Amino acid sequence: MRIALDLPHLKPATATANAKYRRRVPEDLRGVFGKNAVEWSLGTKDPAEIYEAWKVAHAKYEAMAGRRSKVSTEQIRWEIAQKAAIEHGLATPRDKRIGPVDLELEHGRYQDFTDAVRKEAEKLSSQQLGAKFANNPAPSSFDVLLEAQLKGIERPPVTLRDAADSYLKDREARATYRDISKQVGLVLNGVEEVIGLENPSLEALSFDHAYAYRDSLRDKGNAISTIERRMNTVNAVLNHSKKRFRLTAWENPFDGIELPQDDGTAGEVKRASLSLEEIRLTIPHVEKMNSDAADIWLLMMFTGAGPNEIRGLLWSEVKLTESVPHFEVRANGTRRLKTGERPRRIPLVGAALHMMKSRLEDRSEQDDAVFPRYASRPNSNTLSAVLIKMMKAAGVWEKGRKVPYSLRHTLKNYLRRAAPANFQLLLFGHGHGEGSAASGYGDDDLLDLQAGYLEEAVKLWGVYDLPTKRVCP
Repeated sequence: MRIALDLPHLKPATATANAKYRRRVPEDLRGVFGKNAVEWSLGTKDPAEIYEAWKVAHAKYEAMAGRRSKVSTEQIRWEIAQKAAIEHGLATPRDKRIGPVDLELEHGRYQDFTDAVRKEAEKLSSQQLGAKFANNPAPSSFDVLLEAQLKGIERPPVTLRDAADSYLKDREARATYRDISKQVGLVLNGVEEVIGLENPSLEALSFDHAYAYRDSLRDKGNAISTIERRMNTVNAVLNHSKKRFRLTAWENPFDGIELPQDDGTAGEVKRASLSLEEIRLTIPHVEKMNSDAADIWLLMMFTGAGPNEIRGLLWSEVKLTESVPHFEVRANGTRRLKTGERPRRIPLVGAALHMMKSRLEDRSEQDDAVFPRYASRPNSNTLSAVLIKMMKAAGVWEKGRKVPYSLRHTLKNYLRRAAPANFQLLLFGHGHGEGSAASGYGDDDLLDLQAGYLEEAVKLWGVYDLPTKRVCP
């Protein structure tokens, strides 16, 4: 296990406090972070866990720093002024302008502003009071309220980058923040490229722009699933902004845009299962793959987990010595959970359990990744290409129908024969929303029963005793 004690921006743990990521914020980034320094808890004192937590915090900082030129200073000042003015009863959420206030014509209101400014001045820290103007200190409520009183502050148009910044800020605590930020960046760059405007206001976006962006994704040869993901991302950003900035009269032009269809999305082509004979055909070709890809294929077969869930697996998430051996699927620096899923435990049985024990024996102490060849990749494309190449060589691949993900569909078919519906949902990570079928188990996920049902399913499939690179004892 890596002992992470000599890392930049690391504040070591003490007897009473967890380790922290601490870093000064440069002047040109203070509008992004809203402070002169960040200090984020890593949530652990364990040296064996600090490195992974540090990586998440460091990636989060770097992703935020990458937005330095995309943040509207005017929007930041408006939000500070609006929040302070509302707290002091000087404005309402619907106001588009705050101040200025005429001393002679609005003496009472002017005095209310003066009292509010004095109260905000009392809240200033010694660091804020001593900050030099030349250092471009982050704006405070005192600064902007005084400006509103004397000059007035008007709400600037909310721009596309403002919307993205607000959306990402509310997701800073996510372990997969870096990946979310990357997806948002791809969408914003694509929209700006298509409409020919840099950082347009939301009011400038139109339905024609939305369809033009959709068509540009299709013209570039993106899969329908990719187009759907990009459109979902831009909708999430814009709908979040509509609520966040109270744009009650504004209509999101991307909402409800119809997506292009192919036979798969129209329901005319569905993924097919892999028969026992087809699995047998893959065995000699699986043995020719690198060990990481071969073992990921085996783990997909025995658990129904997807390639993205498996490739980022960490040894700290594998529990082989507990009464029911299993691994955890949860968000980490290389893996995020899909909407509607929650962290879950998946039991290890048969050849999959033996394989994981063998990998543990061969493990390098310096690497916490179970499958290091693919854990550091930005996505699962490389892994998918290796698996598809193997399936083609075995003669079992069929475009859109028989793919690596077919292992999950096949196991699902046999689980229907072996397990109640609730346990199928637990094993596959579906139905964890409030009030849904898999949410009724409380803290007990009945892992021992899950293991029994899973073992029965793979035996029904006939793969439990199949010869593999890692043969069951």
